[in-house]
Parts: sequence; C-alpha cells; structure tokens
Amino acid sequence: MPEPDSWRARSNEEIWRYIVAQVMVVGGSASADRFRASPDLLRKASYRRLCKLNPSDARADINSVLREAGTRYASSNSTKCRKTAALAHNLRVLQHTKGGPKGFLKRVSQLTGPNADRRRIKYVMKVLWFLRSKSARDFLMEQGLVRDAIALDVRVMNVLRQIGIRVPDAVRGNAAAYDRVEADLLRGVCSKLGVSGIEFDRVIYQNYDEISKQLNVSA
Repeated sequence: MPEPDSWRARSNEEIWRYIVAQVMVVGGSASADRFRASPDLLRKASYRRLCKLNPSDARADINSVLREAGTRYASSNSTKCRKTAALAHNLRVLQHTKGGPKGFLKRVSQLTGPNADRRRIKYVMKVLWFLRSKSARDFLMEQGLVRDAIALDVRVMNVLRQIGIRVPDAVRGNAAAYDRVEADLLRGVCSKLGVSGIEFDRVIYQNYDEISKQLNVSA
C-alpha cells in the first residue's frame, strides 16, 4: 500500500518512469514490465537524457522505446503515433514546470479540500495526455496522492461482476460514467466495509488469484 505523499521520496527520474509506464499499459501491461526490466530502455527514456535532446530527437527516442518494449498501438511512424505524441507532450509539460516531475506533483498536492482526490485526478487527466480515468488514478495512488479512488482494471471488473455488480466495459472510456460507478462503489461498498478506495482496489489486485479461485472468476 503506497504511503501518503510517497512521491516526496522519489526522484524526477522515478516519477517520469511511472508516467511512461502508464501510457504504455493502455491496451496491455506486458510492455511496461519489459520497459522496467531493461536497463537500455530505462537509459534511453531517461528524463534527464530526453530533456537534453531537441524535441524531434526526443520524440524519435520515445517512439523507439515504445516500439522496442512491444507497446500496443505504438506506430512505427513517430509523427502519427498517439502514445509517442502523448509522452512528448508530457515531457514538455514537466520540463516547463518548476522542479520538473516533482514540482508537478507538488502542484497537484496543493489541490486540497473535501473533493481533493477528485480535483487531483481531473487535473492530471487535463494536463498529462493519455492518462485517463483509470491510469490517472493508478498514477496518483502510487504517488500517495489519492486514497478514495478505484482503478477499474480487468481484475476489479471481473470480481465485481462475479459478486453481482455489473459494470459495462465501456465505462472505462467514459469519464463521467466512470466517476458515477466509482462514487457508487465508494459509498455502497467501501464505506460499509470501512476501507478506503485504494485499500479496496489493492486487496483485489494483490490477491486476485486467490479471490478468483474462491469466486470462480475467469480472467
């Protein structure tokens, strides 16, 4: 379980890697695993290294990393690849933010108040390309910046269906529908169990194999 404000103990490089991985996993997580396990890809996609390149070269190297990692939907034409464009945009945003990735998360942390989690999620979705409803939540939960949020990945969706909670797959592509489903789960399930959204999310994610045996869930 990520500690609150765990981002403070992380470097700009570590935070940037999380962002790269979140863009990679759209469509499948295997490429992000290969990325994290490859010293060559990590070096090539290094935040410090990319910041030293001109925009065209940085974009080309980002595309190369996506392709070498086997990222789904990563076109060989870097000018037409949406994931490449998203990461190139995100790199520029962070370069122009005082303090880089940590400075960006410091700004996110300053969104406080009763609806802080929701405001932080919406801000990240607005500013960073390709971080959508699920991936923005994943990212912020890992950084210790949101607690009452649920990343509706395939594991969570399968378990919910098995216990009789029907959530259409399309909800993950519709921000407003996602917000409604999440709010219903937080209010109708998490609050009654006395757990936060992230605790509910991680219990399922980290114990999915055992839960699936008990409920006969097919992945």
